[in-house]
Amino acid sequence: MPDFFLALTYPFRGVAYFLRRPALWKFAAAAVAVHLGLLIVFLSLYVHYRADLVAGITPGRFPAWLQTTSHGILSVLLLIAGLFLSLLLGNLLTLPFLDAMTERILRDLGETLPTAGGFGRMLRRAFLNQLLKLIFFCAVQAGLLLLYLTPLAPLHPPVSTFVGILFLGFDTLDYPLDARRLPVPERYSWLLRIWGHPRVRERPLRHPPGPSARVSPAAPQRGRGGPAGPSLDSPPGTG
Repeated sequence: MPDFFLALTYPFRGVAYFLRRPALWKFAAAAVAVHLGLLIVFLSLYVHYRADLVAGITPGRFPAWLQTTSHGILSVLLLIAGLFLSLLLGNLLTLPFLDAMTERILRDLGETLPTAGGFGRMLRRAFLNQLLKLIFFCAVQAGLLLLYLTPLAPLHPPVSTFVGILFLGFDTLDYPLDARRLPVPERYSWLLRIWGHPRVRERPLRHPPGPSARVSPAAPQRGRGGPAGPSLDSPPGTG
């Protein structure tokens, strides 16, 4: 139970860590600028082409009231689809900046990481990783929807909630695992291996995981007698 309340402090400690290190601000500013730029472009295209797209999709033989209803529904669907695509594209284009920020943080915490290999290589790796994660997420959601076709339909809400929590945990660990060049399939297997491990507490990623990585019982732990090393609460380093 204490670990649960400790986890609740992570977002606030993360913000404090970020604010104390101005060297990280440029990466975050670049990511925000990319997302805002894509959002402005999408909204401009939506306002300019929405009426023509909706009119082209809606059959002309529909009565006036049905055309009006169809225009409203299609407008909302186009807006949602466009926002999703712009968010997906924004996540892809901002990954190099967020990866660079993650690597800067991990190096500030005293870790040695593999070389990035240049912006182009980083972008290709980010695209492939995002594609694999999207395919895996869609496959899992399709499997959950199939529960409604079986007598196990009442299990859908708790199972989908559990899967959502699992994906949330994965998203939290995704950037540091990517900084260690761990492939997407290995990230899921690594997350499942450390699930509920009694020795995993505040910093389960202090030792770079590999394909056969396990959580070391001797991993540094705050308040457990081992060397604590730098953490989110440490003062800024050289960066």
